Amino acid sequence: MVNAVFIGLMSVVYSFLFIFTSNNIEFLRLMSKSKTLQSHFWNWWSDFIKAGNMKYIGFTIISLTLTILLLMLFKRTKRYDEYQISILSRSLIVAGIISIILIPVIMVMLLSDPNYTIETIFFFATIQWLSVLIADLIYIIKY
Repeated sequence: MVNAVFIGLMSVVYSFLFIFTSNNIEFLRLMSKSKTLQSHFWNWWSDFIKAGNMKYIGFTIISLTLTILLLMLFKRTKRYDEYQISILSRSLIVAGIISIILIPVIMVMLLSDPNYTIETIFFFATIQWLSVLIADLIYIIKY
């Protein structure tokens, strides 16, 4: 139950953020000019955000969350035992540790090029939350 509430609430926050900022003129003005880096990936990611495609990531988050919640609701015919609860708690702890480790990496990236702050934060949020959802979906399907 705690897992369902946590996944649901955080997914609402992330999907709202991604969908709301997609094609928002005030938000797009804050972004850097395109093609200013020597990195093909970061230029592509910046163009991806400017084109308003973050809404698709928001919709992906919503669909993954609904899939997880429906599987949790309908698939579970037995109660989780201590072993399965310990696996779930360990996977959430690992996701938290990875997030904590990535924070200094993001700090270094932001300090090295503050012009791409929005792109870096959106990239981190996308990777972090999609990986949590995919790991949770694998756990729900497997157990």
